Amino acid sequence: MSIAAELNKLLSNGVSGNQAELVEALKDQGIDTTQSSVSRALKKLNAVKKTDENGKSVYVLAHTVSGLKSVGFFDSLVTQVLDNGQLIVIHTRPGTANTVAKFIDDHGFDLVMGTIAGDDTIFIAPSDPARIRDTVRTLITYMKQIGIYTV
Repeated sequence: MSIAAELNKLLSNGVSGNQAELVEALKDQGIDTTQSSVSRALKKLNAVKKTDENGKSVYVLAHTVSGLKSVGFFDSLVTQVLDNGQLIVIHTRPGTANTVAKFIDDHGFDLVMGTIAGDDTIFIAPSDPARIRDTVRTLITYMKQIGIYTV
């Protein structure tokens, strides 16, 4: 099993910590690795650093930060992102457009004036159509970071 896969398993099971602690947790699983390898694996998993209840910085999977439970269901909710220079359209898996739109609305992007979600399609009105390409790039980066767009 790869370092990233084992690290994903540990983080999914609630194990968290800084990079040195994660190296030790992997050693406990029989995987001898380095901090730099763990760092690369965390990046690959889109893990995020957050502060735990004791004020200590730890790494967790991005979907746990937003309260999502099942990585399998939320992987690739977004299937396509399009724009025509004035409007952005995001296609999602059936029944998930409202969830994706809620992520976007809750993030509070200055570049987004508003969203309208149906069953599998979201219309996004950019606040500045002249910056629509920046808006699309920003949205894609955000959706990849939280793990709902892996294309």
